[in-house]
Amino acid sequence: MTGRGRCLAVVAFLSILAHAKGLTAPLLDYHYHRQVNTASIARGYWRNASPLHEPRIDWDGPSDRLAATELPVYMWVYGKLWPIAGLGEKWGRLVSAAASLLTALLLFLLFEEEFGLEAAFWGASVFSLLPIEVYFGRTVQPEATALLALIGALVLWSRSLGPGRPWGPWAGAVLCAFVAVGLKLPYVHLLAPLAGLTWRRLGRRAFLDWRMHAAGLLSMGGVIAWYLHARGGVYVVPTHANEYTSLLSYDRLPYFIQFQIFSRFPELVTTYGGLVLFAVGAREVLSGKRDVFWLSWLGGVALHLFAMSGYSHYHEYTALPLVPVAAGLIGVGAARLREKAAAAPPSRRAFALAGVALLLVSIPAHSALRIRRWYRQGFEYLEGAGRAAAAVSAPSDLFLTNCQASSVLLYYLDRRGWSSEFDMRPETAAATVDEYAAKGARFLASEKRGLFAEPDGALWRRLRARGKPAWDDGRLVIFPLGRR
Repeated sequence: MTGRGRCLAVVAFLSILAHAKGLTAPLLDYHYHRQVNTASIARGYWRNASPLHEPRIDWDGPSDRLAATELPVYMWVYGKLWPIAGLGEKWGRLVSAAASLLTALLLFLLFEEEFGLEAAFWGASVFSLLPIEVYFGRTVQPEATALLALIGALVLWSRSLGPGRPWGPWAGAVLCAFVAVGLKLPYVHLLAPLAGLTWRRLGRRAFLDWRMHAAGLLSMGGVIAWYLHARGGVYVVPTHANEYTSLLSYDRLPYFIQFQIFSRFPELVTTYGGLVLFAVGAREVLSGKRDVFWLSWLGGVALHLFAMSGYSHYHEYTALPLVPVAAGLIGVGAARLREKAAAAPPSRRAFALAGVALLLVSIPAHSALRIRRWYRQGFEYLEGAGRAAAAVSAPSDLFLTNCQASSVLLYYLDRRGWSSEFDMRPETAAATVDEYAAKGARFLASEKRGLFAEPDGALWRRLRARGKPAWDDGRLVIFPLGRR
């Protein structure tokens, strides 16, 4: 195996190792609600053999309804894989981990072209070890797949600008850009580094380059077409402008910006040891060379995070696009510091090399300590929900559930129906039960807590007065509501 081949093998191994933790675990770790939403729609693709453009939800009444969601490429692939090898929902994490592996390998190719073999090795290796990527690179969400498409667009666009302007990479870049932004609408910042690449290769001719304009129109036109189609469905993610603006909280924008810079970036994107290496790489690439591609890439990601204000503050995964940029500059910093350490006088060489090694080792150590709580499983009451529903109801019976995340309890019960947050609105709880019973809900399911706590919970007393629960294992309770 050549030196380059060994580098690629190490990069692949580190990606697999970093994303192996919790790979077959239930979806009930950090950000469980988004993961269960995704798995629920994927399961619908499998059961109903739905076409790609028809993502459906089963948590809003008796029939599956169109989901107002992002381009469902990831969920569709997930659903197609669902029955294979009996892995079911576990395919979601496996697909994400595979996407992260391919992203790391593509980044190696991109970094090698930009900075050479050693910087590419360090950058692509570190990519898989940075906190945000370690965790969200294997969650059941479209993030990892969107990031793969984003990096694919950059690599292919770079190829399309080469000698002869080949059409194959051009078409591939257009498709990847469409998928990346379709999966995660804020990834529209991808247009900034694509424009930076074009300017670096073509200079002022970029303004008149019809291929660049056509690529933008085709890829973004496809995204607009998808959202016009999806916005008629039931809310899953924002698909209307007012749904985005309600989440942004621009009145606290200065606070959110400084938080991204001084907290999110060093703690979850680079780590503190990585920040030192990042600073060295940034000094060479951004300040020294003033490379327009890297300036536009980093600037585009930063602008998109600042523009998302409150949403990016409360959702850590929005920082995922920063990871490949940071990793590339960390790779440059590691390569340059190693070169300087190797050239140091013999009396100081060992200490200098040990210092560089310590900075690199601190990255995975920081990640392991910083995000270990994210892997903790919760919601033990859901473990036997499917068996409980099967024991007391028919597959066609509708449920009303007491759960903050609409899809979660229904997903584990494997039943259609509705969900309400009873404990947040106790004054209307009884009326809500009657309302949904009138709509056809046959059973009410809840964790035994709050209003459903035995013996003093208000709804527990009210429903228990009518008769005993159909199911009560001490954690999950199911009451029959009767026919209306």
